[in-house]
Amino acid sequence: MSSLHLTLAGLDALQRGFEQAPDATRRELLAGMTEGTLLVEREVKDRLPRVTGMTAASVASDAFATPVGVIGTVGSSQPSATFLELGTRPHMPPVEALIPWVRAVLGVDRKRERSVAFLVARKIARKGTKAKPHFADAIAATESQVLRALEDAAGRVAVLLAGGTA
Repeated sequence: MSSLHLTLAGLDALQRGFEQAPDATRRELLAGMTEGTLLVEREVKDRLPRVTGMTAASVASDAFATPVGVIGTVGSSQPSATFLELGTRPHMPPVEALIPWVRAVLGVDRKRERSVAFLVARKIARKGTKAKPHFADAIAATESQVLRALEDAAGRVAVLLAGGTA
């Protein structure tokens, strides 16, 4: 999938924080990372198509602390999320799996849904499917907000090190 690597202001405060107050620094960074991953999660869900809603419902985020920092992830447990994000090579998908999509997106009546699903499957067998990078686009759209959340965390660490309360 996609990843986001940021350079942020306040790295010196974070470095000092890990040396002088590692638990508080980890706690503040975890709060910033949690905010960032939730922003990306919301944006991904807003961008995903809503045929059945299963893919959007499967998107989840997590942030956790490690001995060397924090990590945030946003992903989906549905294989369809990967197929949407990256597209597919030509292959023959199962016709049955396409019937709900044919019904919802194309509005085909029950009498013709199987034959239309077969035609869609045949096109996928010839051309594959085009990538629709919902995750990458969501990351790009929220990058400045995620950066701000992490910079705010660095600011809270700096205040804490200066003797204030974060």
